[in-house]
Amino acid sequence: MKALCAVDGSKFSMRAVEALGALFHQSVREVILVHVIDTSLLELGLKKEGTATGKTKKILTALEAEGKKVLKAAEAYATQVFNEKKGKAIVKIRSVLVKGHAAYSLVKEAEKRNPHLMVLGSRGFHDIQGYFMGSVSRKVLAHAPCPVCIVKDPIQTPVPVVLAVDGSNASMRAANYLKSWISPDLVSVHVLSVVPEASRGLGASARAKPYTKALTDAFQKQAQEATAKVRSLLLKKKFDVTSEVVPGNPRAAILDCLVNREAGLAVLGAKGLTGPERFQMGSVSEWVAAYSGCSILVVRPQIR
Repeated sequence: MKALCAVDGSKFSMRAVEALGALFHQSVREVILVHVIDTSLLELGLKKEGTATGKTKKILTALEAEGKKVLKAAEAYATQVFNEKKGKAIVKIRSVLVKGHAAYSLVKEAEKRNPHLMVLGSRGFHDIQGYFMGSVSRKVLAHAPCPVCIVKDPIQTPVPVVLAVDGSNASMRAANYLKSWISPDLVSVHVLSVVPEASRGLGASARAKPYTKALTDAFQKQAQEATAKVRSLLLKKKFDVTSEVVPGNPRAAILDCLVNREAGLAVLGAKGLTGPERFQMGSVSEWVAAYSGCSILVVRPQIR
């Protein structure tokens, strides 16, 4: 696996490096550390203040020098993290310095380098204002061409994982990535499937009741089958697995489960980057990413 990890010198980005080593060390063969000098706001501010071009260049040169220091420290730390994994093949670690808007530069770099996974730390801005304005991690999650892992807290193994499934190809992809990327001895997995409210949009009239019951039964059956399929898949690979099917709103039910299970990682599938299906599923994963207290791995198809 090739992983792209964003670093900015903060403890949050170091957590991302640690999580990459702790969770994915069995799969990682190459790590690309990316530091972005966010010049968009800087240049706008300097222009408004009427700062001379020569002084602007000096400031940018200083930021570039500091960025190289950040990358050097991150590269040394990443080498230490992966070298601690005994019996692991040597991981190739590279570093890249780019300039531009932070989120968009990271997405562009991912499009250029085609990683299997992007990992970045989050400062945990899960409030209403942060949701609508969007943090760097949330913008990357919305536009990245590959799976994204957002790390909110230090990863302590074994990690309690909640894997949300809905019977779609997207959720099966998430289950398969989890199975392939993470060693069974590092996690315990709770498979969750949520049966949505069938009455939504049909009303509560007597005429609608037969249709509501039929839809509820169909949703229940789909959820049970999806849960059983994923549970069997993971058990074959010796994962510690529990499961449940619950009724309710997927967003709220997933968040409640993360709290009740004291999860360290949520894993969800997303259907892609275009079309109404992606928008609907994406809204769930992005909502969970914004408001959950734990780290999240969102798996979507890689765009080549």
